[in-house]
Amino acid sequence: MIIFEPKKPRLTYSKQQLHSDEFTYFENGVGQVIITMDDTHIAPAICYESLQPIHCENAFKLGANIYLASVAKPANGVEKAFIHYSRIAKQYEMPVLKSNCVGDGDDFLSVGKSAVWTKKGELVGQLDDKTEGILIFDSVTEEATERIIKNKHTIG
Repeated sequence: MIIFEPKKPRLTYSKQQLHSDEFTYFENGVGQVIITMDDTHIAPAICYESLQPIHCENAFKLGANIYLASVAKPANGVEKAFIHYSRIAKQYEMPVLKSNCVGDGDDFLSVGKSAVWTKKGELVGQLDDKTEGILIFDSVTEEATERIIKNKHTIG
C-alpha cells in the first residue's frame, strides 16, 4: 500500500499477515504504519489481516484511533466482515473504515459495500454492491457522507 500525504515523503505499508493462498506470491511485511494527522492516528490493514484480532489489537496498542481496512471480498466475506468490524470498533472504541472493490476480482465477484462504523460499533455509512463511490467520514462528529461516482464501469 502506498500512502500519499501532502508535503511528506511517500509511505509504504506491507501486509503483515498473509492468507495461506498468498505465500506463493508474497512475503509478510514487517511493522505497522500509523498515519498521523493532528490527533488522528490511522492504522491501515490489508484484507485478510484486518480480520485477525491480533492485528487490530496491535494497531490499538500503537496508538491508532481509526482502523482502515482495504479489502477484496465477495458477498459471504462482506457479511462476516460487517460483524467483525462492528465488534472491533466497539471493543477498541475506534471507528473502522472498510473499503471494498466492486466487480470481478480473480475468481470471484467483489461486492463493494464499503462502510464506516463509529467507535460504538454503529454502521453510519455504506455504499451499495454495484456502484463505485466514496464515503467521507468526519472523525469528530462520526458522520458519514457518500458520493456516488457515475461512470461506464458501474456494475449492473
